[in-house]
Amino acid sequence: MSFSLKIEEEHYVPYSFAKKILQDLISNGTSSTILQRTFEYLNSVAKCSSEDALKIMDELKEIIQREDVRAVIASICPTTIEEVRSILVLDSGKTYTTEQIQKIINIVKSHMES
Repeated sequence: MSFSLKIEEEHYVPYSFAKKILQDLISNGTSSTILQRTFEYLNSVAKCSSEDALKIMDELKEIIQREDVRAVIASICPTTIEEVRSILVLDSGKTYTTEQIQKIINIVKSHMES
């Protein structure tokens, strides 16, 4: 029996969302050493729930157009201007104001686990 999969869409996702996907796979009996190690790593670095990470990505749409940059911010959850600026260099085609960066920090902080 053979089957093929067709990728219809591709998206960047934050760490905590990837962790949830792996957790679901492992819970349903699909597991391997690499899945388990990846899950453990993501579990150690996730700073908010998958729902909150997706909310961060959604709220950042009005400031940051690039999905990959939003995913990095929702994964790392930067809380200082310097941390945000170091991520925003990925978006070399755009300049962000200090006000926009502060808004990014406020969005992230409003969804982080304490």
